[in-house]
Amino acid sequence: MVLVPSLSILTIRRLLILGIGLLCEWSATVPVWAEVVVLSNRTLSGVTVELHPFGETRRSLSISPGDSKPVFFTGSLNVRFGQGIVFQTFDLSAGSAYFFKRGPDGSSLDLERIGLGKSDLQPKTPIPGKLSAPHKYEPFKIPVKIAVDDDEPTHRSIWEPRLRERVAAASRILEQNCGVQLEVVDVATWDSNDDTRDFFQSMQEFEQKVPTKPARLVIGFSSQYELTAGRTHMGGSRGTLHPYILLKERARNVRESHRLQLLVHELGHFLGATHSPEPSSVMRPVFDVMQPANFGGHIQFDPVNSLLMSLLSDELRQRSVTRFADVSLPTKQRMIEIYEVLADALPNDPAAAQYKRLVSMATSPRLVQEVREVLRLLTQMAKMENARAEKRAAEGGIQGANNLTGDDLTARFVREAAAIANEFQSPDANQSMLLALGIFMDSEGVLRNFPLTSGLVSQVETEEASKERQAFLGNPTMRGRTDLAKHFFVSAHLAVALGGTTARGVGLAKEMLDANGGTGFSFVDMAANRAGILFAEKMLAGKFGLEQIAEEFTVNRYLPEIDDLAEGMQGDTLRTRYAKDDGALINAELEKIEQRILTLPVYQ
Repeated sequence: MVLVPSLSILTIRRLLILGIGLLCEWSATVPVWAEVVVLSNRTLSGVTVELHPFGETRRSLSISPGDSKPVFFTGSLNVRFGQGIVFQTFDLSAGSAYFFKRGPDGSSLDLERIGLGKSDLQPKTPIPGKLSAPHKYEPFKIPVKIAVDDDEPTHRSIWEPRLRERVAAASRILEQNCGVQLEVVDVATWDSNDDTRDFFQSMQEFEQKVPTKPARLVIGFSSQYELTAGRTHMGGSRGTLHPYILLKERARNVRESHRLQLLVHELGHFLGATHSPEPSSVMRPVFDVMQPANFGGHIQFDPVNSLLMSLLSDELRQRSVTRFADVSLPTKQRMIEIYEVLADALPNDPAAAQYKRLVSMATSPRLVQEVREVLRLLTQMAKMENARAEKRAAEGGIQGANNLTGDDLTARFVREAAAIANEFQSPDANQSMLLALGIFMDSEGVLRNFPLTSGLVSQVETEEASKERQAFLGNPTMRGRTDLAKHFFVSAHLAVALGGTTARGVGLAKEMLDANGGTGFSFVDMAANRAGILFAEKMLAGKFGLEQIAEEFTVNRYLPEIDDLAEGMQGDTLRTRYAKDDGALINAELEKIEQRILTLPVYQ
């Protein structure tokens, strides 16, 4: 059996749970990141070195084989190491990871910096600092609530000590690797829905039924799911600093060491870590329960993820951030560089690439400003149209006469958005138009409430402005349906923000949820989703430009006929018709829909 804490055949649903929001900060900041370095030991024996942080007395640091340790400091830091009468001293650069290795003679010790982006080529000049006393470092404590669902088979007197010890063990690992401690401040239970077999639904239920207070992080252990052989989705969270982690606890023949490893893996995601190509790292994408917990006898982080978590933990400690939105811009920029390196190292794993994409968007003030401007002007246009309609009605005209509605109104909004964005004459203009239209057409606040997109939405539009926009939006449709306009443009927004693959997964997962007690699975909705994604992908690829959209956009050019597509299918009907062979029939139908879209003349 293989345990997969994040990547699995359920990757689509994981993409809903994984992630960090689009988070932005445009205030003036000092152009340096958190002052921390990570030292790793890649020799077969323990290493002891001497550290000299600015303003402090020298101190020793011992690192076991395979381990990584952060060093937090103020101003500057150097390290001294060697043996006998031969010693070396190196100045260390903040925001970097290093590893010790044996020299060519097999006995001497060398230090090497891990390449993590262009900032490595521009080392920061040490800042003298202003401390008159040694810098005092204390681990940052995160208050934790442990929660167990009603399917846990053992008595509380059994499970509570077991889970407390597991969290304590995870805390010791985190403290060594990033300077964070976990403190259990509360224990709770919740009644999980026994009919739910969808992890995302279970996650939502867990968040609704278990409040975070008095903790900052709630770790849930659900025994509702029994593991099966093969690749299995074992748990998840919604990403960095999101206050909930949910883990599957019910599993036979799974060692406690692997349960601890799963917990530490998800805590790593909570603290900004992503998947690693190093087989001994707890952040590797796949765990095999037939293997030991790791190759070194205890759980280890790779030095790059240790650095990511340490950068974030220093923000928690020094700046008391409570959301990733509060993290300083320089730290976000450094994290982008690191995610980019990890994404290149794991090209088939979406985690690092997605983290990088989201944080990259968060650090582009021009893009945010352009999205805000397109949205503002579209709302202004909608208000003017509404005012003209009211004036005509007051003057005795027929209400609604000469007013744009339906598909024509949608086309007017899209053309106007394209014209506005074209005026920017910037490389981000296509993205700005697509992102703004997704928010503008989203009358139900889906993007504002979705963790992966809420950050950007909150940056470009206040809740008051959102209410005003919705009041004047009117009734834009596609193929005569308001829901299809929302599906089309929200999906286009997701394709820009998350990438086409993730956007497809989000749309499919949403329809699967609708098949279980909602409005039912709809291939019509999926057609609008896919049409919006293809529209965004082709625009970003330069298939058609803003001038063309501003002059020629009509609904029928980009959304094909949908009358023959099935919809409203509830769970049993969907399973009988399509949900066989691990969803192969559904995927085949979706492929046909995409081909139908691509046969439209505009795509030829």
